[in-house]
Amino acid sequence: MKIDIITGINLIELDEILGAKSIYSYPKLSDDIITHVSIKTITLLAAERGFIPKSLVIIPFPRLNLKGMIKYIEFKDKNRRGGVEQLAITLIFKEIDDLIFYKYKKNFESVFNDTAEKLFRLKEIKAGKKAIKNEIKKLYENLINILEDMRTVECSELESEAFPEIQKTIKTKNRYKVLILGDSGVGKTSIVLKFTKNAFKRTYLPTLGVNICEKTIRVNESTVQLVLWEIAGQAKFIQQRKHFYQGAHAMILVFDQTNLESFNNIYNWYQDILRDDIQLPGCLLGNKDDLNAEIKIKKENAIKLANKLNFEYFETSALTGKDLELPFYKLAKCLIKLKKSNPQT
Repeated sequence: MKIDIITGINLIELDEILGAKSIYSYPKLSDDIITHVSIKTITLLAAERGFIPKSLVIIPFPRLNLKGMIKYIEFKDKNRRGGVEQLAITLIFKEIDDLIFYKYKKNFESVFNDTAEKLFRLKEIKAGKKAIKNEIKKLYENLINILEDMRTVECSELESEAFPEIQKTIKTKNRYKVLILGDSGVGKTSIVLKFTKNAFKRTYLPTLGVNICEKTIRVNESTVQLVLWEIAGQAKFIQQRKHFYQGAHAMILVFDQTNLESFNNIYNWYQDILRDDIQLPGCLLGNKDDLNAEIKIKKENAIKLANKLNFEYFETSALTGKDLELPFYKLAKCLIKLKKSNPQT
């Protein structure tokens, strides 16, 4: 069941003649809500003398017992007075739920920014209203998915807090740091979240540097604690990565089976580790196996690369969970074996 705390989204235009003009609302809102939200959203913009905030803004609609999270957008348009067109995307939610939206405001930023960029491109090519409406619908679904993801994470955390004795009983010497590496967007976050909390993160939110998660598993008669370090794939984090590599015991290299570039870059990630004189066991994961029609990497080529790295290759899907746990368990088994052969590690 989907979270029911978003009242709707209203796309508003600052019309030269009519002032605040609602272009589209989804799901369908009452005329009273549309009019009130549109006027107040644009009035705030007018009060700031046209200044466009870069980050999301939250304002109240007291008469409606609602609040709005607003993304203001400005496009250059030589045909308009002042040479610009101004829009606002207003996410409307119940006032009683405002703590949730303040708490996860940063999580929403990238999704709103992405929608703003798409609307800009649609305006450039003079796309029709149907294309614009589709983007607003996609934004609504993405926001719902983010809220569902956050609820799943919080519920998992609450369960741990409710049963702390379970956590206290988990004491193991088999504790290993595992690096999760690969290009931005290949699904590293989704894989880690699915494995540790059984929840697929449907909306991609760029990892800021590193995400750290832990999961304790049983391998034969041994208890193993895997500390997963998911390293950001963006180029701007290159200098930070070497600090995260220190103390690692193993690595998992991930590529997107529908993205040839992400596959070609796998060896670069492997070399990045070697530059720090770290020799680690690991495995190669081809994610998004559910997108059969879009797969661009032949299995034999992936196996050939894995053999070159002395890794085992797995095809998986963070969406369906297909064979997702297997590489983690096999890697844990390998780490236990290495420790037995070399107790000093």
